[in-house]
Amino acid sequence: RRQRHALYPGLLGLLGGATALLFRQPQAGEFRYGLLAAWLMLLVCYGLNRWLKVSLHAAMSFFLACAVLHLGGPGAGLPALGLAVLVAASRRVLSRHTLPELVAGALVGLAAGGLLTVFLDHANQG
Repeated sequence: RRQRHALYPGLLGLLGGATALLFRQPQAGEFRYGLLAAWLMLLVCYGLNRWLKVSLHAAMSFFLACAVLHLGGPGAGLPALGLAVLVAASRRVLSRHTLPELVAGALVGLAAGGLLTVFLDHANQG
């Protein structure tokens, strides 16, 4: 967790800066909402890092699976969710994370993916 604590501020700064730049560029389209959701996901993981070493592999895998599900439909999204489960399982098999750390990562990733869907639906309405 100590290594992660040092890593998060740099990642948040870089991703936040890129996100802010894209929101100033109208041609960035929907990509900027993906970066915003990913930045918020990373921020939540940073906050939880005080108590739990949240699996960023699981979080990102489930986040991306939600994006694929939203953009590609069930035919692409369900296999992506299956791959996210395999990524999370691999982190357990390699003894990199405990089950609670993996569940937390999966839940944060799914929440960020749900938020991305809300962002994209809102952007497409207006």
